[in-house]
Amino acid sequence: MVSNLHGKETSFSMWKAPTKLFENNTHHKNLALKDKLRNIKMQKNDIVLQYLSRFTQFWDDLGGVGVNVAEYDLVILALLSLPKS
Repeated sequence: MVSNLHGKETSFSMWKAPTKLFENNTHHKNLALKDKLRNIKMQKNDIVLQYLSRFTQFWDDLGGVGVNVAEYDLVILALLSLPKS
């Protein structure tokens, strides 16, 4: 936080720096959730129910922040993340 205030000369610019930082936090969270959903893989020791629970949790989290993922895309992501064997 302190590093974001470095070089700010006015109190307004000091106030604006963390405000801008936290506004962008939503975008960062959206990208992180999309990345997690895209990179989820079913592990060898996972039961299908456990895997689908993790998968739908990421989908629900994205919906909670206003990101809609098409059902077709979800099916493709789910199928691609299953083990090859």
